[in-house]
Amino acid sequence: MKTAFGIFSLYPKSLAAGLAAAGIVASSGAGFAEPLALVLDKSKAVAFPAFSELSAGDVVELGNSGHIDLLDYSACREVRITAGRVVFTSTGYEVDGGEEKELRAGNCLQAESGTDPDTADKGLTVTLRSIKAANKTAASLMLRFDDQLKTEYDSVFVSFEGGEPKRFELGENVLTDMPVRDEETDKIDVQLFLQSSTADGEVVMREFTIDPATVGRKTAVVVVK
Repeated sequence: MKTAFGIFSLYPKSLAAGLAAAGIVASSGAGFAEPLALVLDKSKAVAFPAFSELSAGDVVELGNSGHIDLLDYSACREVRITAGRVVFTSTGYEVDGGEEKELRAGNCLQAESGTDPDTADKGLTVTLRSIKAANKTAASLMLRFDDQLKTEYDSVFVSFEGGEPKRFELGENVLTDMPVRDEETDKIDVQLFLQSSTADGEVVMREFTIDPATVGRKTAVVVVK
């Protein structure tokens, strides 16, 4: 769906259409299986485009020198796999004949985020690396919720800079346009309000900050647990 605020709800069969509407090319790999990873970047010959989700049954052929950068949903980490092939199964992925390198350690947006100085403002932000350095404003935010949250909560309200929250179904990924920032040094504060699926309607909050000057990203991806 699209609102006047420019927000798309995505998961997973509507992912390609929603991303295409947002100006990002995407395709789904293995029907409606639960996605295991997100393509962040890849060498030219790799068949899967950036921001497509990979599921059990997908196979990525890298050849002798190709590479692919992935956001591993299970560990919330970025990895680069060079050469060989990557086979996705129901439990994750296996690298055959290639080399795997961790680009960024796991950093999900956990329940305690925003409440403790040591864990505040967490959220794994990643990038489509073809973006020109001159344009560092983070334009889009993609939120992905783990299975436990989808069971406990049925709605999420997203607010930028303390503005009016917009409601989404929690069973879907959310891709939303961020507010336009005049200066790349301006930070963007994001608040998520998760509403319980039970009769009491309990609401919990997650909050984090995206700093375009630091991340230099067109699209930020946040895995929420």
